[in-house]
Parts: sequence; structure tokens; C-alpha cells
Amino acid sequence: MERNQFLLFLSFLFSTIATILGIAILVSGSSLARFSSGTGGSLFQASEIGAVVIPIVGEIHSGESTFDSTGADTVLRQLRELEEDGNVKGILLEINSPGGTVAASQEIFNELLHLRKTKKIVVSMKDVAASGGYYIAAASDYIFAQNGTITGSIGVISFAPNVKGLLDRYGVGVRTYKAGKYKDMYSPFRDSTNEEDDMIAKQLQDTYRKFVEDVAKGRNKTVKSIEELAEGKIYSGEDAFRNKLVDDIGGRREAHKKLSELCQYDGLIPLFEQEISPFDRFLQSLGVTFFGDNSHVSKIRSLIQSQVLVILPTALGKLML
Repeated sequence: MERNQFLLFLSFLFSTIATILGIAILVSGSSLARFSSGTGGSLFQASEIGAVVIPIVGEIHSGESTFDSTGADTVLRQLRELEEDGNVKGILLEINSPGGTVAASQEIFNELLHLRKTKKIVVSMKDVAASGGYYIAAASDYIFAQNGTITGSIGVISFAPNVKGLLDRYGVGVRTYKAGKYKDMYSPFRDSTNEEDDMIAKQLQDTYRKFVEDVAKGRNKTVKSIEELAEGKIYSGEDAFRNKLVDDIGGRREAHKKLSELCQYDGLIPLFEQEISPFDRFLQSLGVTFFGDNSHVSKIRSLIQSQVLVILPTALGKLML
């Protein structure tokens, strides 16, 4: 009985805290009001001009971001809110990602390319901004990388494990029931057919061609020039600069200065970035996020996302950048 009362108390306490957080979000009128003071400015006021820092960290995937990965839904929501805010003149993307799924990277790329019509976008690459990370960077106006940054890796990969030999060795059989000839095309329990290999190869080539075309479009280069640098090759930041995959060598300081110039701001434009409290990090680790929809019509949403990390099935049939 006492244990049930204790659990009920914890549940009530958690709900109360969550409600307070939600109310705090609701009273934020401007999209920048949810971003704290950053480099070059004091605490944001409603009439102040500024730019926003958006991190692209870890694996890029669909859905909501966690504290160590980037969800396309989260980033798209942020970008669409900022698009409607006239006080936001630019965006500084800080990318530290080895890539992720194709569709998620493409969604963010397309949204940034659209946003580039009205906002200035500068990228600061950290340790790694490769594959899907570079895909996203290509939609910006200007890219900075450190000398030691790992970038490039313009290519696509899809894989599925094959444990048929192991099962045969121990006499284990797997019965598969399907409706559709190719429904188990990525099955780890049998060898693929030549026809299936051809289908997968076509899928990969279509996606790869789109990757190259998008990078060329974002970087204002020819498709041929990007093809010569693609094929999954990786580059140091310095080598990427020599090959014009990035525009300059530098970090946040240099990116901030360039963004201020592009925004035609006298001096350094105030930078604002979202602060994540220890409690928020705890919620994110549980897959729980609280957010507002936009600067005009805000509401509280609570998304509960349960991540199950498994070794084999997560990559089956997925195209990875």
C-alpha cells in the first residue's frame, strides 16, 4: 500500500513539473524567446535582430531528436518557426554527424534550401560532417571546416546481415510465409537472388544520383565536378577546402563573423541557442520532448518515443548515407 502511494506521489510530481514546463513554453511569444543569449548579444528582446544556432549532432533520422541524435521532425519544426520570424536574419548550423538515413537528410536539405531564399545560412563543421552531415551542409550559403574535420563521404549504403551459413551449421531452419515475391528481399536467413541484387543496385544508384545532384545544386557546382569528388571518398577539412567542398577553414568564431557579413549586420550579429537543462536532457534520454508549434499558435505536445537498440534488424532495408 505504501509503495503504491509513493508511486502515485512520484507520478503527481512528474506531471506537475511537466505542466510548469509546458506553461513556460506557451508564454514565449517569439520563436527566439525559446533561445537563450549566445555570442554577441544580451538576453533577447522581442524587437532585437539576431541569428540562431541549430546543432546537427549524431545520427540523422526521422522523428524527434534526442540528446545524442538529430531527428528530422525536430529540425524541420525549428526551421519553419524561424522562417516566420522576421527578427531572425540568419542560422548557424553546427554539424557534428557521420550521417544517417536518406529521407531524413533529404528533408532537412530541402527545407534549408527553401529557407536560404530569405535567411542566410552558414555551417560550422566539427569533428565529422560526412555523408548525410555533408548533404545537409551543402544547402547552406557558406561552409567552414576545421583542418582536422572529417567530411565528404558522398555515397549511399544499404546492408543486411546473412546468418544462413551459421544456421545451416547448427541445423536450424527458418520458415518464411509471405505474400509477394520480394517481400523478404532483405531476409538474413537466405542468400539474395541475382534479380534482387539488381533491384537493390538500382535503388542505390537512384539515391546516389539524387545525392550528387542535390550537392551540386546546393553548392552551385556542376554535377560532373561533384561526381569526381564523390564515390564515398572522405576528406580532411583542409583537403575539402582544396577541392571546394567547403568554403573556408575555421570554427564558430569565423562562421559567426561570416554570418554577420552575409546578414549585413554592423558588427557581430547576436547569436542565440537553445539551452538544454539537465532535466531536459533527462526527459530526452527517456524520449520525451516538450515544444511549441510556432510563434503565433503554440500548444503543448508530449511525444513519448521508446528507442529499442538492436544489432541486426535496425538497418534492414534502410538506405544509409
